[in-house]
Amino acid sequence: MKKRILFIIPFIAILFCSDFLSAQKYWILFKNKTGTPYSVSTPSAFLSAKSIARRTNQGIAINASDLPVTPSYVAQIAAVPSVTVLYRSKWLNGVVINVTNTVALTTINTFTFVQTTNRVNKYKLNFGEINNTKIDPNSNGSRTQSVTPYNYGGGANQATMIGVDCLHNLGYRGQGMTIAILDAGFYNANIESTLDSLFIQKRVLGCRDFVMGDTLVFEDDQHGAYCLSTMAALSAGTLIGTAPKASYWLLRTEDANTETISEEYNWCRGIEFADSVGADVTSTSLGYNQFDGGLNDHTYATLTGRIAPMSIAANMAARKGIIVLNAAGNEGQNTWHYIAVPADADSIITVGSVGSTGTKSLFSSFGPTADGRVKPDLVAQGGPAYVCNGGCISGNGTSFATPILAGAVTCLLQSKPGVKNMQIIQGLKQYANNSLSPNNSIGWGIPNMCTVYYSTIGIKEYEKNSEFSVYPNPNTGILNIESEMLNSKGSKIRITNTLGQTILEESSTIQHLTLNIQHFPPGIYFVSISSADHNITKKIVKQ
Repeated sequence: MKKRILFIIPFIAILFCSDFLSAQKYWILFKNKTGTPYSVSTPSAFLSAKSIARRTNQGIAINASDLPVTPSYVAQIAAVPSVTVLYRSKWLNGVVINVTNTVALTTINTFTFVQTTNRVNKYKLNFGEINNTKIDPNSNGSRTQSVTPYNYGGGANQATMIGVDCLHNLGYRGQGMTIAILDAGFYNANIESTLDSLFIQKRVLGCRDFVMGDTLVFEDDQHGAYCLSTMAALSAGTLIGTAPKASYWLLRTEDANTETISEEYNWCRGIEFADSVGADVTSTSLGYNQFDGGLNDHTYATLTGRIAPMSIAANMAARKGIIVLNAAGNEGQNTWHYIAVPADADSIITVGSVGSTGTKSLFSSFGPTADGRVKPDLVAQGGPAYVCNGGCISGNGTSFATPILAGAVTCLLQSKPGVKNMQIIQGLKQYANNSLSPNNSIGWGIPNMCTVYYSTIGIKEYEKNSEFSVYPNPNTGILNIESEMLNSKGSKIRITNTLGQTILEESSTIQHLTLNIQHFPPGIYFVSISSADHNITKKIVKQ
């Protein structure tokens, strides 16, 4: 399979052009991070409070992989004549450079901190086609007739199939959660009517274009905008996405029309950035294996999840507590047949596609990985899916199954505060409809968010301790605290944030205390009750 944006919408083809730049790009791998001015003891210098909170929440230690690349190494590389440093990766520990002569490479290879230098892959482009035929959701056969709070319009079936409507009805709609979408662009998403509430409520936290090095993503390819609509749309009777109240980072990592800087390392930078700003979930509908001139192709034998830079970065993101979802690909009927990179990563959710009745889409790529692991992991509706951007259309592809599932997983994660990302993934597999016989066609099958929510997956620790009750949790402003300890002489209540800072402290002599925390910013907090002989701490989520 060539590099693909993983969707198929028939009729109007998009052309591509080639990169005629004489400069060549190289990946420079460093041996270590010796001499870095950063320290794991001061993570706020390179990670956001929300990113630190995610690690704290899941008991993940900050380590050397979190430290930025050693600045002095980058400076020495940049000082070599005919070299331009394009970008750096802290997880992979190196930089990508533009170089115009081989003498520069010879010089770089003499540096004691350099381990290897390798040409950077350039992707071959192969687009699907786009159907611009508008669909009226009011006449669409999949329009919901339910009396639930949301009228999903044309997206009814894709939501109910995975049970996310159940979570929405319980109030879990993505509030306070952050999703990062890594894609080829979000053309006109800022003026798409189904996304009005997203922009009016300022839930787009920011945009980054890792191709051009700026923050402009709304003039590029429309593929990311379609994907965004499956999660963030909030237009009753037209389309309501699977995480309509979540916040989003829109990250462009793929140049859909050229090969200028459309490199695998763009995605690595993008997901590192997503981690640093505190993303809870990432959704990507890209896949790669063959490159220009056959240079460094990812052959099937290399699909182990531990060789390709993107796969290594995907697994690293999972180790940082992020739930990473990536499209399986649309090669099921083609010669390649299999998933590609980074869908081979072992700690992520690789998403295949099914039709509206739950039958596997013929185009959806197959597993296994080269080392024999079952892929895809889960499936959702992608053949066809209902998507909107300048009008709503019916589109086919694992591209759309992925964000549909990503939004639902985000709401599930919201409903299970304190539960680790891998526990969520395990629960999704355990309660999917093919869990007894996972295979390389649909993996563990179609998950159901409602079933996982009511399961024993991730029972909260604070529910196990009858000495101390804090509710509701998650909380939107009025917090109730009940404990016999509050009757003790000298008992105190303290609320701290994830950085250990005290936000509120009160003494109490009554067993039931009500606190107003509406002014608290959304996030994770710790409520402690202390007395002469006890000290108990519990975690809460402020939405």
